[in-house]
Parts: sequence; structure tokens; C-alpha cells
Amino acid sequence: MTLGRYDYERRYRKRMRAGVIKFALLAALVLGVGLFSYQMGIEQLKGRDVTLREEIATLSRQKAELELLASQMQHAARTAEARVAELDGRLQREVPTGDLAKLTQLVAERLKGGLDANRLAFVISQAQVPRNCQPTDTKRFTLSTPLLKGGARGVTFGNGTVTVTGEGQSAHNPQGNAESWFDPGQPVTIRITGMGGKGTTVSGVLPLHQSLVVDNSEYRFTIAAAQRSFVEVTADRCAYP
Repeated sequence: MTLGRYDYERRYRKRMRAGVIKFALLAALVLGVGLFSYQMGIEQLKGRDVTLREEIATLSRQKAELELLASQMQHAARTAEARVAELDGRLQREVPTGDLAKLTQLVAERLKGGLDANRLAFVISQAQVPRNCQPTDTKRFTLSTPLLKGGARGVTFGNGTVTVTGEGQSAHNPQGNAESWFDPGQPVTIRITGMGGKGTTVSGVLPLHQSLVVDNSEYRFTIAAAQRSFVEVTADRCAYP
């Protein structure tokens, strides 16, 4: 009886130890799986954190680039607006309107029709509020050249008050020889002298324009080429001032 009970207790303890071992193994297995899952979760969180940080950095760079682009576009827009305003102001200043536009068109038509620009400029410069002027007087004289120097050459205006003389370069024939008459394509020199020695000189290619004030009169001259060897002088005499 005692032996049977001993065997029974021994087998019971053996089963208990086996149960404890199984429980310990199961607990270790469960703990291991839990630890593995936890570690995997940690790694996943770390990976997700890195991904989110990279996405945040990318978005920050894109935001900075867009802000820079927006700033550049605003600057370009302001520059364009300033340029438009400048061009508009320039257009208002330089493009004639009203009466000025009509005069500009008329001048362009006259120049296109062959009217000499200097003559047109002189006519425009003479246009003014009506003054106390004498009728226009036109005379001509032979212009002196290196081969034509003898004799008195010139014309007078205002009953001898003003004298106009001048000289030019000799023209050349087809053989290259100098002629006595002047070459209208070369510069000439015109001298305008008033009583008392007051005078003025103008040089250049004809036509030329010059004025001189003598006593209480202003003489305005236009000197142009005429027939061979001659120049034509047109004088306007007006009260001065």
C-alpha cells in the first residue's frame, strides 16, 4: 500500500513538473512572440517616422521653391507694369496728337514730295504772330570763286543798309579743269554786313539761312543756288523787336 502511494505521488510530481515545463515553454513562446511583434512595431514606427520626415523635408523645399517663384513673378509683374507705364508716358510725349499730328503729317507729305528740308525748316521758323514787315525782296549776284575774283560782287537791301557777298569753290569740267563759276555742291561762305560794320558770316552747302539786326530792323535771309555762277538771296525785313 505504501509503495503504491509512493509511485502515485512520484508520477504526480512528474506530471506537475512536465506541466510547469510546458507552461514555462508556452509562456516563453508567447513572450517571445510578443517581444518580436513589439520590436517589429518599433521598427515599423521608426521607418514610418523616417518616411514622414523625408516627406516633410520635401514639402518644405517645394514650399520654399514656390515662395521664391512667387516672389520672382511678383517682381517681374511690377517690372512689367513699370515698363508699360514708362512706354505709355513716352507714347504720350512723343506721338503727336491733335494739331501737332496734323502738322507732322503735312511736313512728312511735303518732304516726301521732294521739298528741301532746310527750306521747310526755314519757312516754319519764320512762321509767327504777324509782325510789321516789308514785302519780301529777292536779288541775285555772281558768287566769287578762285578764278572769278575781280569786280564788286554782291547785293544790297534796305536802301544800302545791308550788303550780302560771298565766295565758293570752283566747279570742274569733265576733264577735271577748274571753271570760273562756283560748284553748288560744295560749301560756300556768305557774308552779311550792315552799316557801321556790324555783320555775320554763314558757311555750308546751299541753301543757307541767316539773320541780322540793324538799327530797328531785322533782316532774315535765304541764300539758294540759281543759274550757273549765281546765287539768289531772298530777304525779309521786319520791325525789331
